[in-house]
This record gives sequence, C-alpha cells and structure tokens, in this order.
Amino acid sequence: MKMNRLWAMALGAMLLVGCDPTPVARPVGYIRIGLPSQENYVDYAREGCDFTAQLNAESAVRLKDSSECWVDVVYPTIMSTIQLTYKPVQEDLETLVEDAQKLAYKHTLKASGMREQFFAYPEKQVYGMYYEMSGASASTTQFYATDSAHHFLRGVLYHYSIPNPDSLAPVTDFMREEMLQLISTIEWTK
Repeated sequence: MKMNRLWAMALGAMLLVGCDPTPVARPVGYIRIGLPSQENYVDYAREGCDFTAQLNAESAVRLKDSSECWVDVVYPTIMSTIQLTYKPVQEDLETLVEDAQKLAYKHTLKASGMREQFFAYPEKQVYGMYYEMSGASASTTQFYATDSAHHFLRGVLYHYSIPNPDSLAPVTDFMREEMLQLISTIEWTK
C-alpha cells in the first residue's frame, strides 16, 4: 500500500513539474535548400543566336520560341530561371537599351532598393549594365550586354515562389553568382 502511495505521489509531482502552461514562441522554419554545384559549367551556343556563354551543368536549357533567340536557363531544384533574349542590333541599339532599362526600373515599384553596375570586357567587346534589386521584387537581378554595334543580350532572373527576401536569400545569392558567371563568359560569335 505504501508503494502505491509513493508511485501516486511521484506521478503527481511529475505531472505538476512537467507541464508548463507558458507557451514558447518558435520562429517559422523553412526547408533546407540544396543548391546546385558551382564547379561544372558547359559552353552554350545555339545556331542562329550569335553569342556563347558558360552555363551551370545542372541547369536545363528550354527554348521559348524556335524562331527567336529566347532561352530559359532553368534551375529546377531551386525553382529559378534566367530568361535570356538575344537580338541583333539593327540601328536600334538606343531603343534596345532604353527598353531594358525601363523593364529593370519597373521592378523598383516592389523593390526596396536597386543597385546598378556597369561592366566591361573590352577584350571580348562585351559591355553592359547589371541591375540588382533588393526587397520583394519579382525579379532580383537583370542585365543587358552589347558590343555597341551588332549584338544585344538581355537576361532576367525569376524565382518561381513567393518573393520572401529572407527565405530566398541563399537562392538569390547563388543565382546572382550564376548571372555574373554567365556575364563574364559571354562571347559574340560573329
């Protein structure tokens, strides 16, 4: 009988001590993002499009339009895409540049800031502007590249998820590095 009483008291003490009615706030958790490797790049060239560039070997290239040089470089594991549009310059370079700038500035409505950076690779005749948006913008990074006479290439990065800058930060940083890699390896073929 004494043993039963001891067990009942021990159980009662555990229930009183073990149950804390005070709720504990826990941060919202996000899944771990497995980023592709940045060790293997392959040369990309498409007949009829007068440029080449190096793309991540783990990305997939999807043609948007067979008659145009519109290409999606898809990163399926992180739901991101770089959309590339190549156009030959036909005495309309000023219009192409203005259009690219307008499209980049459209994203400043949702972005909390934008950084512009000029880039130049004179040995390859590649010149252009790189745009980096911060905040909840649909596109976080854009660029255009040209040789100022014959070639014009525009690239836009899109994430196919809700634009939450905090949870997308690792993917955005990764994709910005991918875009800079792509820009640094652009070469005109004609």
